[in-house]
Amino acid sequence: MSKESAWINKISSCLRSIGENNRIYPMAKRIEVVFIVEAGNYLLLRTEGPGDINAVTLPESGHRVPVILPEKLQAVTRRTLLQLLRNHYNNHSDEVNKFIRKAQELGFTKASEHLKSGWNCTIQPPLASGGEKATDLGMDGYCPSCTIFGVALTSQQLKPISGMSVGIKTRIHFDPAFATVEGILPATHNKVSEGMLSTTGQSLYTEIHVEPGTIFIGRAVITDVTLPELLAVLGSLIHVEEIGGRSGVYGTVKIRLAGIRCGTHSSTTALELADNLAGSRKPSEILSKLGDYLKKYGFIRLTNEDVEEVLSDNTMLDLWKSSIDFAEQMVKWISFASGKKK
Repeated sequence: MSKESAWINKISSCLRSIGENNRIYPMAKRIEVVFIVEAGNYLLLRTEGPGDINAVTLPESGHRVPVILPEKLQAVTRRTLLQLLRNHYNNHSDEVNKFIRKAQELGFTKASEHLKSGWNCTIQPPLASGGEKATDLGMDGYCPSCTIFGVALTSQQLKPISGMSVGIKTRIHFDPAFATVEGILPATHNKVSEGMLSTTGQSLYTEIHVEPGTIFIGRAVITDVTLPELLAVLGSLIHVEEIGGRSGVYGTVKIRLAGIRCGTHSSTTALELADNLAGSRKPSEILSKLGDYLKKYGFIRLTNEDVEEVLSDNTMLDLWKSSIDFAEQMVKWISFASGKKK
């Protein structure tokens, strides 16, 4: 057995198959993935104003530590997947268009547009039009990003829907990622002006940051995915490079996988793991201790390199095949529920 297939074989019982019946009904198994997030910059982990930061007190150790909220992890992983999908489409549009044509046959309205102008599912904030709320305007409903991370659909996005709305639920559930140390500090910044002259005035300002080098322990539960879907999620997660507010300036991070587990229930939480590792600062030390903890819970070791070794263009094509298979089963279910034949 090759090195890259060994870890996949150990979790194979928790994976769905492309073409498998009833993929829209959950199986009683789940995949747990544990990872670390290392701050490479002065992170801004806030949901309110510049003087605010997301922090919690670890219950056992009593450390007051910064935290990355699950929706932030979800959003950056989804956006990274979309970037990977766009890059793949740019080089393999003919192959991907075959799946888009299938989506068009199933009644996804954006598929016709994408066949003309090129595929580009996008995440857009809700807007108001004619007094009504519009949600998920840029999402197509049929691509891997939508079928894995979820989307809300009406008859405007999917023709077979009539008089109802359908929500595709996410199959990726993140814990908050908790830091192991109290790495919060204020930093004073200077607004940069252009030209030979400048005035100080209000050019100095202070924000609350996470200290560079701070390590967060994260965990995700992944359910009802095929192998290409799992590889796409893991590949997207390890390629996340920025997170938090003003991420283009302060958000640099490095994510490293630590372990993976297949089972019928979750065995631990990111909170529990971070509490056990409270006070640890060195990434190598944290990964070593984390590996020992995870082994007790039945995890097998997983690294970024293990995932990189099995990612390929074929993986992305299989991902599209898996996505359209899921979409087709969804359309059949909708047609059955509405009393129509498809």
